[in-house]
Amino acid sequence: MTDMYAIKGASAAQERLLTEIADKFHVADEYLMDIADETHRYVVNGLKGDNEPKGLPNWVSYIKFAIANDIREARRDGEPALGLTINTSAHRLKIASFRFVPGAPDVINKQVYRIEKEFPSVMELFEEVATNIMRFLNSHNVESRSGKPISLGMSIDLPLAETSKSGGRVVCQSETCSRFYMNMDIAQALNAALLRKHLPVRVTSTINCVISTMVAAQYRFPSTCMALILNHGINASYYEAAAKIEKIAGTELGSSHARVAINTELASFGENSEVIKPTMWDNRVDRESANTGHHIFEKLVADKYLGEIVRNLITDFRDDLLIFPRDADMSTLSEPYSFYTSYMVIMDDCSDDLHEVGDLLKANFNIAASIVDRQIVRALCHIVAMRAAKLVGGAVAGLVKRATEAMSVPAPAVISISGQLTEMNQPYVNCTIASAQKLLGAMGLDRAEFNILGEDGYTVGAALSSFSK
Repeated sequence: MTDMYAIKGASAAQERLLTEIADKFHVADEYLMDIADETHRYVVNGLKGDNEPKGLPNWVSYIKFAIANDIREARRDGEPALGLTINTSAHRLKIASFRFVPGAPDVINKQVYRIEKEFPSVMELFEEVATNIMRFLNSHNVESRSGKPISLGMSIDLPLAETSKSGGRVVCQSETCSRFYMNMDIAQALNAALLRKHLPVRVTSTINCVISTMVAAQYRFPSTCMALILNHGINASYYEAAAKIEKIAGTELGSSHARVAINTELASFGENSEVIKPTMWDNRVDRESANTGHHIFEKLVADKYLGEIVRNLITDFRDDLLIFPRDADMSTLSEPYSFYTSYMVIMDDCSDDLHEVGDLLKANFNIAASIVDRQIVRALCHIVAMRAAKLVGGAVAGLVKRATEAMSVPAPAVISISGQLTEMNQPYVNCTIASAQKLLGAMGLDRAEFNILGEDGYTVGAALSSFSK
């Protein structure tokens, strides 16, 4: 066991189990390079056609790398734009307005609206969305100066097949994907609701959240060629040469010389993998999930699952009577997903008595933990988080390699990272970047630049995407 996981005062049995866990979660450099290489292969295969068994979905967007130029042109016009994010996993809407102001900071307003009830149809949901857009316009005094309708860019956290520059249909590839939005062009549905309320707003762009994140990144870092979201799930986008995308060959977009945005749906990486090595605890989480056998990689690295992996490790210690008092109340901790990933920030507790760890266990689980117990829980959080971060770094390296290959003129790759984990667990993000940089250095791509956008870049990115030409 490394000094990092040495537990002062631990018994031999506690040390043996922790050593076993640390060994099984260890990620060697050679393994990470295998992850990078396989990610690269999956991306390349996903460009050949849909439903490739060893390929990522790679949904093609009408957003182009040149949107950075479109944003610069919009700056001269001074017209406002709206961004709407439909966050289906959190049952909320995010609306943002964006206006360039010559000689002054750009004006950005944001507001979150909860979806408080279940709607029987998408049409009724969009009636509520249109009502909230009307409230937003009124409360923030957003109006067009030219008299033309205000452009609205819409993003959604579901797989999306863009049917035109402005339209898109949700594509469900697993049972857990919301079929509520299926078989409908969501841009047309929202435009119809906006017209019924006589609102001067028109949807001009419909994209996945990971692509709107990349657009937001280009607003700040124009050379951005890839974006990574570390939220409840995980996803990544990058710019690909349209002429190299076999599955759109012969189309107008495929015949262009543009670099177009690709929503990789990175969460699905790992199905049919020859490289990924889940542990018994990962297999348990997968087996008990709602989408068993799918999103294998995501279940190793994403916010939704990390806390549950830690909980399973803690309960295994408990089953062997190696943690907590014998009469400890385990009822709450025995509940699946009761150990939230946000709790894993306790791995940063450096106090002598690890009081943050102790306070969390007492307040949330009614468990009085000894100093040895606290050290074990902190170590388990660190083991799980660092493995996840390194695996993401491996996948990022593979994606950056492909994004670099897609460039017409070689240039250093610029990668932006967004999502709640960027604010909730900084060591995770730092480790992800360090792992990716190490692999990229071995590939001869050591000039890559990483930027942090913070938790919510995609709603502003949705507004900026409405400027796309």
